[in-house]
Amino acid sequence: MLYKSTTALVTAGFLFAAAGAASAGDKEYAMIDQLPEKGNVTITATVEDVDSNTEFTIRDAHGKTIDVESMSAVTIREGDRVKIIGVMDDEFVGIGREIDATSVTIVDAADEMATATGDDKKNLKASLESTVDFSASETEFDTVDALPDEGMVTISGMVEEVDIEDNSFKLRDKSGESIDVHPLKPLSVKAGQKVKVTGVMGDETAGLGIGEQIVSAKITVLTQG
Repeated sequence: MLYKSTTALVTAGFLFAAAGAASAGDKEYAMIDQLPEKGNVTITATVEDVDSNTEFTIRDAHGKTIDVESMSAVTIREGDRVKIIGVMDDEFVGIGREIDATSVTIVDAADEMATATGDDKKNLKASLESTVDFSASETEFDTVDALPDEGMVTISGMVEEVDIEDNSFKLRDKSGESIDVHPLKPLSVKAGQKVKVTGVMGDETAGLGIGEQIVSAKITVLTQG
């Protein structure tokens, strides 16, 4: 990203003119290798690293990466799943390429998995499994109230109720408090089972802090209900 400032100046006028067209993107791509040399694009991938609040790199399920420059400041972290809508651009006189983003949205992995089909679902599953390091959570929390606001967590409890349509369930801890859980894989639990959940803390309503949940969760059944 050595030439970002130069690129930004050269392309700024074009980007603002194209913002309306790029807001929808011509096609949603699953892999970085599939991206065209130019034109509007939409792609969902994992944040590989963050250079600033407008410059970062994304990685697809095959490990390929591409730089992204956002037209506005965004708050993201390494490992976030993000949906990028923007315009393809050469980074410097045709050497390398990047996406000049008109929109950057952090996506819910569970919602993304639920709507994906075919090869896209396989690619997404591979990408999510490479993103979520389940061994990173060494501390198991006893109660929902003790869970942090962010990061990887592990907690055991009882499956209180299951929502097949949303591919989620409520986990009730030993104190009676509950939290929504969105498994990485399709639901394979039923009410009454005791399970151990390892996943990532997230806000249910697009980061607005309305309701906590555990997403991209790995589920281990401890006892049958």
